[in-house]
This record gives sequence, C-alpha cells and structure tokens, in this order.
Amino acid sequence: MRSIFLILFLVFCRNSFTQKSNNRSYLELNSGIAVFEEFSSFGPSGRFFLYPGISFLIGNQSFIFQNIFFESQIGLALPSIVTAKIGLGFINKGIGASIGIRLFPTMAYAQIHLPTSNGQFNISAEVSPFTNSSLESYSLGARNLFTVGYQWNIGKSRKR
Repeated sequence: MRSIFLILFLVFCRNSFTQKSNNRSYLELNSGIAVFEEFSSFGPSGRFFLYPGISFLIGNQSFIFQNIFFESQIGLALPSIVTAKIGLGFINKGIGASIGIRLFPTMAYAQIHLPTSNGQFNISAEVSPFTNSSLESYSLGARNLFTVGYQWNIGKSRKR
C-alpha cells in the first residue's frame, strides 16, 4: 500500500519541480512480444515461447531540465488489462532515451525515442526483476518484453 502512495505522490507532485513550458502530453499505441519460459513438473524446461501483446496509453513527459524529463504513462493493455510505467530520460539533438519501471506487469525498461513532426517512435526492451522468484506473478510470469510503439502529441505539447 505504501508503494501505491509513493507512486501517486511522484506522479501528481512532479509538476512542482518541472519546467511547465516544455512538458509534452501524448497518446501511445504499442505492440510487443513477451518471452516466457516453459515449465514442467520438474521445473524450468529451458524452452521459451513468445506471446503477443498490445497497449494504448496516455502519457506525459515533464522536463526537469532542458533535456532531462520524467515520464509517466497509464493505459489499457492485452493480455494484462492495465499497465503503467514511470521513468527518467533525456533528449539530445532530437533522439532520446529513457529508463524506468513498468509498474504492472512489473518490468525494468530501457527505451529509445525517435522523434517525428507529430510525435515519436519508441523501441523498448524490458526485463523482469522477479524471474524465478516467488514474486514472478507481478510480471505475469514473463521474463522479457520487447515493444515498438508510436506516440501522438496532444494538447499544447512540446514542439520538435
């Protein structure tokens, strides 16, 4: 329960330390592949299988400094129903990168941002911090996620 309050605090209080004129809001559509390890009655089999997924999110990049931002996203996803993530990133000469945590299913992620005139393409790789542990259900049993997506700027978003 404390972690939920911490997340809400970070998301709603971030405006007190960000540069409001540079903030960017967006809608994002992603598709991806989750990697699972097969298990038998004897434990891990060493064989892996892939499962597709899709998500539609609303997000925000709040710039702390000219090139450094805090990002947060929340939305609908299949097969997990809901998803959310928070992270820190930077933009340099138009190309950006970010790292952070997907809150559900729980994954650590690294993401590359490739801007266009109306938004940006994203490519991410994610890894579960709970592989082969009793907490593996928080990542829905997945070991990795690999996604490709596009963000459409909305509102008075930062111009590129």
